[in-house]
Amino acid sequence: MSAKDIYSEVKKSRDFTKKVILVTGSSGGIGEAIAKLYSALGASVVITGRREAIVKRVAKEAQELSPNKTPALEIPADLGKNGEAERVFNETIKTFKRLDVLVNNAGDYIKANGTDDNFLDVLDRSLKVDLKASLTLIRLFEPYLKQSKGNVVNISSVFTERPQKSYLGYQLAKQALEMSTTTLALELAPHGIRVNSVGIGIVRSHVTHDDPNVMKIFNEAAKQTPLGRIGTPDDIAKGVVFLSSSDASFITGHNLVIDGGINNDIYQEVRDSRNFTGKIVLVTGSASGIGEQIVKLYSALGASVVVTGRKASEISKVAKEVQELSPKKLKPLEVTADLTKDEDLKRLFDETIKAYKGLDVLVNSAGLLINSSATDKDFLSVLDKSEKIDLRASLELIRLSVPYLQKSKGTVVNICSTFTIHPQKSYLGYELAKQALSMATNVLSLELAPQGIRVNSISPGIVQSHPLNETLPWEKRVIEKAAKTTPLARPGLPIDIAKGIVFLSSSDASFITGHNLVVDGGLRYNMDSDFMNV
Repeated sequence: MSAKDIYSEVKKSRDFTKKVILVTGSSGGIGEAIAKLYSALGASVVITGRREAIVKRVAKEAQELSPNKTPALEIPADLGKNGEAERVFNETIKTFKRLDVLVNNAGDYIKANGTDDNFLDVLDRSLKVDLKASLTLIRLFEPYLKQSKGNVVNISSVFTERPQKSYLGYQLAKQALEMSTTTLALELAPHGIRVNSVGIGIVRSHVTHDDPNVMKIFNEAAKQTPLGRIGTPDDIAKGVVFLSSSDASFITGHNLVIDGGINNDIYQEVRDSRNFTGKIVLVTGSASGIGEQIVKLYSALGASVVVTGRKASEISKVAKEVQELSPKKLKPLEVTADLTKDEDLKRLFDETIKAYKGLDVLVNSAGLLINSSATDKDFLSVLDKSEKIDLRASLELIRLSVPYLQKSKGTVVNICSTFTIHPQKSYLGYELAKQALSMATNVLSLELAPQGIRVNSISPGIVQSHPLNETLPWEKRVIEKAAKTTPLARPGLPIDIAKGIVFLSSSDASFITGHNLVVDGGLRYNMDSDFMNV
């Protein structure tokens, strides 16, 4: 795929015309919002639920949202009953002859303590709907998802990370669904099928609007949520659409946590979510590699960008290519800077503000990957270099940017690493700096949320930044090993990371903060501690 095609793909990534989407439990709440959003983006959707009248209403409203007024398929079904999942499958394939996206959203949220007399009955019901029906549908649709190189998105819950009293059945079922997501991501990757999940927090559903007890919980949750409100079904729908889009083509086995702001016309907002016209974006380390691809993608999507690095010649080359990609041929700001030097760091920020008078997105991409064992004589100097660029420079730029990001309700995205999940021998300096940056992301997301600033991170796996014939022999061996080891059967590309960053900085992620998006093709599940030793 040419560079021009890559940027065009991102612009069109929210066009689901001719795609067939099945969303279970789509006659209300989160499922309804997901199905309607897909319909508004051009897809043919299947509406399922237990009540025929409600299924019919949602289907009618989904059709009205469709650009081509495509009718939705209506299938009243109770997935807690034997044979109903099979009937949903049969009617879907009979009508459409294919499937592109399966969203397992249906679930039973039943209150019961683990010691209640009826707990095992509650557990059975939860497992039937949340787990077994989902697994049955995945099994049945596998041949069709294989043909379409399709996607599965399972709706999970943050309760699996922070358990709540009196909901053990629900939590056990969701925990099992998350493990299924991870394992199926590995099993189905060779067939081109990606499997991910969305972990949701407290969500305001129309079903519970009038319950005073529930409203009390909502109000308390809003106070405790860093972004100052509880989630809406539309927040979840945006995340589901992202995971099933081409923007997430190198993401599998990931749980996207959406628990963390609001637009009345959310459908148009999603259609426009890849339009960054009028936005100002600073990407450090953008004269080469991942940073270069990030800044090029933002420019292709209409943003005014800053290209920065240590070599003026590289910056000039990238800046020229960036301008050519801009729809309005906007000239980027070029700033030569060494981020290990405090004066350069301050000058980078000052020149950005002088040129643009504001900032919408700060991407801390610059970093150093230096091979050094903790017992080496020069390790502390390696650690100092890593911390200066990966941590201190990032923190200082964030500090300087806060007043401007507060005005724009902007976002920060930090580039971390899967090495913090699966540490590698001989890279402790890099890993310590990235681990610290990851912790800084979490804490700053809490501290800056009241000011409307979201802070997230991305963890790449092995990324091929240059053609193999232009890489060093050792790098070539690592890339080839990654292609064999990664479940999606290829190394990451800079554009894979760039797509994830654009998502996190877009309106689609308006209720996501403090999250680490892993973009590694599932490599973390197969990586050992000696992976880089080739």
